[in-house]
Amino acid sequence: MHPQVTSLFEFADFRKFLEAYQAKRQEQEPAFTRLRFCADLGLPNTRSFLSDVIAGRRSLTRTYVERFVRALRMDDDEARYFRVMVDLNQCTHDKEREHLFEQLVALNRTPRKFVRPEQYEFYRHWHHTAVFASLQLRPFAGDYEGLAKGLFPAITPRQARTSVTLLEKLGLIRREGEVWKAVDRTLDTGRNVREELVRQYQLQCLELAKKILMLGPDAKTLRTFSTVTLSVSKDGSALIARKLQKFKAEVSAIAHREEAPADRIYQLNIQYYPQSNPEVLT
Repeated sequence: MHPQVTSLFEFADFRKFLEAYQAKRQEQEPAFTRLRFCADLGLPNTRSFLSDVIAGRRSLTRTYVERFVRALRMDDDEARYFRVMVDLNQCTHDKEREHLFEQLVALNRTPRKFVRPEQYEFYRHWHHTAVFASLQLRPFAGDYEGLAKGLFPAITPRQARTSVTLLEKLGLIRREGEVWKAVDRTLDTGRNVREELVRQYQLQCLELAKKILMLGPDAKTLRTFSTVTLSVSKDGSALIARKLQKFKAEVSAIAHREEAPADRIYQLNIQYYPQSNPEVLT
């Protein structure tokens, strides 16, 4: 690869890598342009292709993946890593994404620097965060069966034990005498990797929400599912996005400021995404 450009192996998102690559080349080579790069890809007289790929408006077919490999002068290791990264970022099936991410870690030249195995494991399953939240509610002295049954949906005692071991390894909980307690801290992961890990976790949460939804109307638990499709302007859409951010902040404030001790765990998922293509409709 071009010797002066940021390492491919620091990234888990090919679009962010291409964005960083473009910025670095433009910084170091004033003559470098998107038009020139698109010509290197076999697309003369256009400059929008790279921008569309970076913005997510275009997917990469296998043919174009190989063109990028040649244009960026990747060696064999870089090419294999780049191909898997593209497949991962464009995959929509959670199990396949998990398999592809494991391949990405295996192909990374500095896997321990890229992501620690325990960090990946934490984001891999929804119940790790639920166990962490549970230890914030009440003291835990080793009753893994009770801990497992206390979650909804219930997990196995073995899963509960695995979670506690993992949380201790990550420094999220500590043992004080016979009792485990949560530590108020966040995971330190690489900036370019964290987004992919969070995406893995969010897919797990969406799968969990599907299971809760399918429990039926007689399930004895307070839950709210609501779906609405809106027709709004560009400004209206941006205003809704800001309101949702404010709502999330208000919900977090309620949880952190209330004086009554917490005695239950809830999960809030918010999805807000376009169902129309403005470029087609206008």
